Amino acid sequence: MKNNRILLVLVVALTVVVSYFWFTRSSKTFRGELSDFAVPDTAAVDKLFLADKNGHSALLERKGPGVWTIGEFVARQDAVNGLLFTLKKMKMRAPVAKSMEQNVLRDLAGNNQRKIEIYSRGRLLKTIFVGLETPDKMGTFMLIDGSSVPFDVHIPGHRGFLQTRFITDARLWRDPALFKYDYRDIASISVKYNETPVNSFEIRTNGRNPQLYVEGKPAAADSITLFQYMNEFRNVVYEYIVTESFPEATKDSILSSRPWVEVKVTDRKGKSTLVQGFHRAAADEVLDSKGEKMLYDPDRMYALLNGKDFLLVQFYQFDRLLKQPGYFVKGSK
Repeated sequence: MKNNRILLVLVVALTVVVSYFWFTRSSKTFRGELSDFAVPDTAAVDKLFLADKNGHSALLERKGPGVWTIGEFVARQDAVNGLLFTLKKMKMRAPVAKSMEQNVLRDLAGNNQRKIEIYSRGRLLKTIFVGLETPDKMGTFMLIDGSSVPFDVHIPGHRGFLQTRFITDARLWRDPALFKYDYRDIASISVKYNETPVNSFEIRTNGRNPQLYVEGKPAAADSITLFQYMNEFRNVVYEYIVTESFPEATKDSILSSRPWVEVKVTDRKGKSTLVQGFHRAAADEVLDSKGEKMLYDPDRMYALLNGKDFLLVQFYQFDRLLKQPGYFVKGSK
Protein backbone atom coordinates (compact mmCIF):
# COMPACT_ATOMS: atom_id res chain seq x y z
CA MET A 1 0.00 0.00 0.00
CA LYS A 2 2.78 2.36 0.95
CA ASN A 3 4.60 1.55 -2.29
CA ASN A 4 1.46 2.36 -4.28
CA ARG A 5 1.20 5.78 -2.63
CA ILE A 6 4.85 6.54 -3.40
CA LEU A 7 4.33 5.49 -7.04
CA LEU A 8 1.22 7.69 -7.29
CA VAL A 9 3.09 10.69 -5.90
CA LEU A 10 5.91 10.15 -8.42
CA VAL A 11 3.48 9.90 -11.33
CA VAL A 12 1.71 13.11 -10.29
CA ALA A 13 5.01 14.94 -9.86
CA LEU A 14 6.26 13.75 -13.22
CA THR A 15 3.01 14.85 -14.86
CA VAL A 16 3.35 18.32 -13.35
CA VAL A 17 6.96 18.67 -14.55
CA VAL A 18 6.16 17.45 -18.10
CA SER A 19 3.12 19.72 -18.30
CA TYR A 20 5.16 22.71 -17.17
CA PHE A 21 7.81 22.23 -19.81
CA TRP A 22 5.26 21.44 -22.52
CA PHE A 23 3.13 24.50 -21.91
CA THR A 24 6.21 26.68 -21.46
CA ARG A 25 7.54 25.50 -24.82
CA SER A 26 4.09 25.82 -26.37
CA SER A 27 3.75 29.43 -25.24
CA LYS A 28 7.04 30.21 -26.93
CA THR A 29 6.75 27.95 -29.95
CA PHE A 30 3.15 28.08 -31.03
CA ARG A 31 2.43 31.76 -30.73
CA GLY A 32 0.53 32.80 -33.87
CA GLU A 33 3.18 35.19 -35.12
CA LEU A 34 5.85 32.49 -34.93
CA SER A 35 4.05 29.54 -36.49
CA ASP A 36 1.37 31.13 -38.69
CA PHE A 37 3.05 31.02 -42.08
CA ALA A 38 -0.03 31.56 -44.26
CA VAL A 39 -1.12 34.88 -45.74
CA PRO A 40 -4.93 34.50 -45.89
CA ASP A 41 -5.67 37.67 -47.88
CA THR A 42 -3.30 37.42 -50.84
CA ALA A 43 -5.56 39.81 -52.79
CA ALA A 44 -4.19 42.58 -50.58
CA VAL A 45 -0.56 41.66 -51.27
CA ASP A 46 0.99 44.11 -53.71
CA LYS A 47 4.73 43.51 -53.41
CA LEU A 48 6.94 40.46 -52.93
CA PHE A 49 10.70 40.55 -52.49
CA LEU A 50 12.67 37.31 -52.77
CA ALA A 51 16.41 36.80 -52.28
CA ASP A 52 18.97 34.08 -51.61
CA LYS A 53 22.55 33.83 -50.39
CA ASN A 54 23.90 33.42 -53.95
CA GLY A 55 23.33 37.01 -55.02
CA HIS A 56 19.93 36.54 -56.66
CA SER A 57 16.95 38.74 -55.88
CA ALA A 58 13.57 39.46 -57.41
CA LEU A 59 11.06 42.24 -56.73
CA LEU A 60 7.52 41.51 -57.89
CA GLU A 61 4.98 44.32 -57.90
CA ARG A 62 1.24 44.27 -58.58
CA LYS A 63 0.27 46.86 -61.19
CA GLY A 64 -3.37 45.95 -61.59
CA PRO A 65 -5.81 43.02 -61.57
CA GLY A 66 -3.84 40.00 -62.74
CA VAL A 67 -0.86 42.13 -63.77
CA TRP A 68 2.48 41.81 -61.99
CA THR A 69 5.84 43.12 -63.10
CA ILE A 70 9.43 42.16 -62.47
CA GLY A 71 11.44 45.33 -63.04
CA GLU A 72 10.60 46.67 -66.50
CA PHE A 73 9.14 43.35 -67.64
CA VAL A 74 5.76 41.67 -67.29
CA ALA A 75 5.99 38.77 -64.86
CA ARG A 76 4.83 35.22 -65.53
CA GLN A 77 1.30 35.20 -64.20
CA ASP A 78 1.28 31.41 -63.77
CA ALA A 79 4.32 31.59 -61.48
CA VAL A 80 2.88 34.54 -59.53
CA ASN A 81 -0.41 32.70 -59.07
CA GLY A 82 1.48 29.63 -57.89
CA LEU A 83 3.40 31.63 -55.29
CA LEU A 84 0.29 33.45 -54.03
CA PHE A 85 -1.54 30.12 -53.75
CA THR A 86 1.39 28.74 -51.74
CA LEU A 87 1.39 31.74 -49.39
CA LYS A 88 -2.35 31.40 -48.85
CA LYS A 89 -2.49 27.64 -48.27
CA MET A 90 0.77 26.65 -46.56
CA LYS A 91 0.50 25.63 -42.92
CA MET A 92 2.71 24.44 -40.11
CA ARG A 93 2.74 20.64 -40.17
CA ALA A 94 4.87 20.10 -37.08
CA PRO A 95 7.60 21.77 -35.03
CA VAL A 96 11.10 20.59 -35.83
CA ALA A 97 12.28 17.90 -33.44
CA LYS A 98 14.65 19.22 -30.79
CA SER A 99 17.29 16.76 -31.97
CA MET A 100 17.22 18.34 -35.45
CA GLU A 101 16.64 21.97 -34.49
CA GLN A 102 20.22 23.21 -34.54
CA ASN A 103 20.99 21.53 -37.88
CA VAL A 104 17.85 23.00 -39.44
CA LEU A 105 18.62 26.48 -38.09
CA ARG A 106 22.15 26.20 -39.45
CA ASP A 107 20.79 25.25 -42.86
CA LEU A 108 18.22 28.06 -42.80
CA ALA A 109 21.06 30.54 -42.22
CA GLY A 110 23.31 29.01 -44.87
CA ASN A 111 23.60 29.01 -48.66
CA ASN A 112 20.36 27.08 -49.15
CA GLN A 113 18.31 29.83 -47.55
CA ARG A 114 15.69 31.71 -49.52
CA LYS A 115 13.91 34.72 -48.09
CA ILE A 116 10.58 36.27 -48.96
CA GLU A 117 9.26 39.62 -47.73
CA ILE A 118 5.50 40.09 -48.14
CA TYR A 119 4.04 43.61 -48.38
CA SER A 120 0.60 45.18 -48.52
CA ARG A 121 0.05 48.90 -49.12
CA GLY A 122 3.65 49.65 -48.23
CA ARG A 123 3.57 47.69 -44.99
CA LEU A 124 5.72 44.63 -44.39
CA LEU A 125 3.37 41.83 -43.33
CA LYS A 126 5.97 39.18 -42.59
CA THR A 127 9.37 37.83 -43.60
CA ILE A 128 9.83 34.10 -44.02
CA PHE A 129 13.07 32.16 -44.45
CA VAL A 130 12.65 29.05 -46.59
CA GLY A 131 14.98 26.08 -46.34
CA LEU A 132 15.24 22.61 -47.83
CA GLU A 133 12.76 19.75 -47.80
CA THR A 134 12.08 17.57 -44.80
CA PRO A 135 13.49 14.01 -44.73
CA ASP A 136 10.18 12.55 -45.96
CA LYS A 137 10.08 15.06 -48.87
CA MET A 138 6.55 16.08 -47.85
CA GLY A 139 7.34 19.37 -46.13
CA THR A 140 9.74 22.30 -46.17
CA PHE A 141 11.68 23.78 -43.27
CA MET A 142 10.75 27.43 -42.66
CA LEU A 143 11.33 30.11 -40.08
CA ILE A 144 9.48 33.37 -39.51
CA ASP A 145 11.74 36.36 -38.94
CA GLY A 146 11.89 37.12 -35.23
CA SER A 147 11.46 33.50 -34.20
CA SER A 148 14.12 31.09 -33.02
CA VAL A 149 12.00 28.02 -33.72
CA PRO A 150 11.87 26.44 -37.23
CA PHE A 151 8.88 24.44 -38.46
CA ASP A 152 7.98 21.77 -40.97
CA VAL A 153 5.58 23.56 -43.35
CA HIS A 154 3.36 22.03 -46.05
CA ILE A 155 0.20 22.55 -48.06
CA PRO A 156 -2.46 20.12 -46.81
CA GLY A 157 -3.21 17.56 -49.51
CA HIS A 158 -0.13 18.49 -51.55
CA ARG A 159 2.60 15.89 -51.97
CA GLY A 160 6.02 17.49 -52.23
CA PHE A 161 8.10 20.35 -50.93
CA LEU A 162 7.73 24.07 -51.56
CA GLN A 163 11.14 25.73 -51.88
CA THR A 164 11.15 25.67 -55.70
CA ARG A 165 8.10 27.94 -55.73
CA PHE A 166 10.12 30.72 -54.09
CA ILE A 167 12.06 31.73 -57.21
CA THR A 168 14.83 34.21 -56.43
CA ASP A 169 16.32 34.67 -59.92
CA ALA A 170 14.52 37.65 -61.48
CA ARG A 171 15.14 36.32 -64.99
CA LEU A 172 13.01 33.26 -64.30
CA TRP A 173 10.03 35.40 -63.32
CA ARG A 174 9.81 37.10 -66.69
CA ASP A 175 7.07 36.34 -69.17
CA PRO A 176 9.02 34.36 -71.81
CA ALA A 177 7.56 36.28 -74.73
CA LEU A 178 9.75 37.17 -77.68
CA PHE A 179 6.84 38.70 -79.56
CA LYS A 180 3.37 39.39 -78.17
CA TYR A 181 1.46 41.58 -80.63
CA ASP A 182 -2.07 42.00 -81.78
CA TYR A 183 -1.73 42.16 -85.56
CA ARG A 184 -3.72 45.41 -85.55
CA ASP A 185 -0.97 47.08 -83.51
CA ILE A 186 1.83 46.15 -85.92
CA ALA A 187 3.25 48.80 -88.26
CA SER A 188 5.99 46.69 -89.86
CA ILE A 189 7.73 43.32 -89.79
CA SER A 190 11.22 42.80 -91.16
CA VAL A 191 12.80 39.37 -91.68
CA LYS A 192 16.43 39.51 -92.74
CA TYR A 193 18.40 36.39 -93.70
CA ASN A 194 22.06 37.37 -93.62
CA GLU A 195 23.24 34.13 -95.24
CA THR A 196 20.62 34.23 -98.02
CA PRO A 197 19.65 37.90 -98.49
CA VAL A 198 17.44 37.06 -101.48
CA ASN A 199 14.96 35.47 -99.05
CA SER A 200 14.63 38.61 -96.91
CA PHE A 201 11.40 40.60 -96.89
CA GLU A 202 9.42 43.28 -95.08
CA ILE A 203 5.72 43.81 -94.43
CA ARG A 204 4.35 47.29 -93.85
CA THR A 205 0.77 48.01 -92.85
CA ASN A 206 -1.54 50.78 -91.77
CA GLY A 207 -3.70 48.24 -89.95
CA ARG A 208 -5.94 47.57 -92.94
CA ASN A 209 -3.81 47.05 -96.05
CA PRO A 210 -0.55 45.11 -95.53
CA GLN A 211 2.05 45.39 -98.27
CA LEU A 212 4.95 43.02 -98.94
CA TYR A 213 8.35 44.51 -99.82
CA VAL A 214 11.26 42.60 -101.32
CA GLU A 215 14.61 44.36 -101.72
CA GLY A 216 12.85 47.58 -100.73
CA LYS A 217 10.26 47.36 -103.53
CA PRO A 218 6.54 46.51 -103.32
CA ALA A 219 5.81 42.92 -104.32
CA ALA A 220 2.58 41.13 -105.16
CA ALA A 221 1.21 39.09 -102.26
CA ASP A 222 -2.03 37.60 -101.00
CA SER A 223 -3.45 39.93 -98.33
CA ILE A 224 -5.13 37.10 -96.37
CA THR A 225 -1.81 35.25 -96.13
CA LEU A 226 -0.12 38.45 -94.97
CA PHE A 227 -2.72 38.92 -92.22
CA GLN A 228 -2.39 35.29 -91.15
CA TYR A 229 1.38 35.69 -90.94
CA MET A 230 1.08 38.89 -88.90
CA ASN A 231 -1.20 37.02 -86.49
CA GLU A 232 1.60 34.51 -85.80
CA PHE A 233 3.31 37.21 -83.71
CA ARG A 234 0.58 37.15 -81.05
CA ASN A 235 2.60 34.87 -78.75
CA VAL A 236 6.08 33.61 -79.64
CA VAL A 237 8.11 32.51 -76.62
CA TYR A 238 11.67 31.51 -75.81
CA GLU A 239 12.60 28.33 -73.95
CA TYR A 240 14.79 29.90 -71.29
CA ILE A 241 17.35 32.59 -70.56
CA VAL A 242 20.90 31.23 -70.81
CA THR A 243 22.28 31.78 -67.31
CA GLU A 244 25.69 32.48 -65.82
CA SER A 245 26.57 28.77 -65.85
CA PHE A 246 27.09 29.15 -69.59
CA PRO A 247 30.82 29.73 -70.34
CA GLU A 248 31.34 33.45 -70.97
CA ALA A 249 33.98 32.79 -73.64
CA THR A 250 31.54 30.58 -75.56
CA LYS A 251 28.82 33.19 -75.30
CA ASP A 252 31.18 35.93 -76.54
CA SER A 253 32.20 33.72 -79.47
CA ILE A 254 28.57 33.16 -80.48
CA LEU A 255 27.60 36.81 -80.21
CA SER A 256 30.67 37.98 -82.13
CA SER A 257 29.49 35.95 -85.13
CA ARG A 258 26.95 37.31 -87.56
CA PRO A 259 23.33 36.38 -86.80
CA TRP A 260 21.92 34.17 -89.52
CA VAL A 261 18.45 35.72 -89.12
CA GLU A 262 17.07 38.98 -87.72
CA VAL A 263 13.36 39.48 -87.08
CA LYS A 264 12.17 42.95 -86.16
CA VAL A 265 8.65 44.10 -85.31
CA THR A 266 7.71 47.76 -84.95
CA ASP A 267 4.36 48.74 -83.47
CA ARG A 268 2.19 51.70 -84.39
CA LYS A 269 3.75 53.78 -81.58
CA GLY A 270 7.21 53.32 -83.07
CA LYS A 271 8.51 50.85 -80.47
CA SER A 272 10.49 47.90 -81.86
CA THR A 273 11.41 44.39 -80.76
CA LEU A 274 14.45 42.80 -82.42
CA VAL A 275 15.38 39.11 -82.21
CA GLN A 276 18.71 38.06 -83.69
CA GLY A 277 19.18 34.32 -84.23
CA PHE A 278 22.54 32.51 -83.96
CA HIS A 279 23.39 28.96 -84.93
CA ARG A 280 23.78 26.44 -82.11
CA ALA A 281 26.28 23.65 -82.67
CA ALA A 282 24.69 20.20 -82.96
CA ALA A 283 25.64 17.44 -80.55
CA ASP A 284 27.98 14.78 -81.96
CA GLU A 285 25.24 12.17 -82.11
CA VAL A 286 22.89 14.31 -84.23
CA LEU A 287 23.01 13.03 -87.81
CA ASP A 288 21.28 14.10 -91.03
CA SER A 289 19.29 11.85 -93.39
CA LYS A 290 22.56 10.64 -94.95
CA GLY A 291 23.97 9.59 -91.59
CA GLU A 292 26.45 12.46 -91.49
CA LYS A 293 26.99 14.68 -88.46
CA MET A 294 24.90 17.84 -88.59
CA LEU A 295 26.69 21.14 -88.21
CA TYR A 296 23.87 22.98 -86.45
CA ASP A 297 21.23 21.97 -83.92
CA PRO A 298 18.03 21.25 -85.90
CA ASP A 299 15.78 21.91 -82.90
CA ARG A 300 17.12 25.05 -81.20
CA MET A 301 19.06 28.24 -81.80
CA TYR A 302 20.54 30.96 -79.62
CA ALA A 303 18.94 34.39 -79.79
CA LEU A 304 19.65 37.90 -78.60
CA LEU A 305 16.58 39.91 -77.61
CA ASN A 306 16.87 43.67 -78.12
CA GLY A 307 20.65 43.43 -77.84
CA LYS A 308 20.51 42.38 -74.18
CA ASP A 309 19.07 38.99 -73.28
CA PHE A 310 20.83 35.81 -74.41
CA LEU A 311 18.20 33.12 -74.95
CA LEU A 312 17.60 29.60 -76.16
CA VAL A 313 14.74 29.35 -78.68
CA GLN A 314 13.02 26.30 -80.12
CA PHE A 315 12.42 26.17 -83.86
CA TYR A 316 9.08 24.62 -82.97
CA GLN A 317 8.16 28.16 -81.84
CA PHE A 318 10.19 30.23 -84.27
CA ASP A 319 9.78 28.36 -87.57
CA ARG A 320 6.35 29.88 -88.17
CA LEU A 321 8.05 33.27 -88.57
CA LEU A 322 10.77 32.06 -90.92
CA LYS A 323 8.97 32.44 -94.24
CA GLN A 324 10.26 33.57 -97.62
CA PRO A 325 8.67 35.99 -100.12
CA GLY A 326 7.21 33.20 -102.23
CA TYR A 327 5.15 32.01 -99.27
CA PHE A 328 2.91 35.06 -99.59
CA VAL A 329 2.02 34.49 -103.23
CA LYS A 330 -1.53 33.21 -103.54
CA GLY A 331 -1.69 29.43 -104.00
CA SER A 332 1.93 28.86 -103.04
CA LYS A 333 1.23 27.18 -99.68
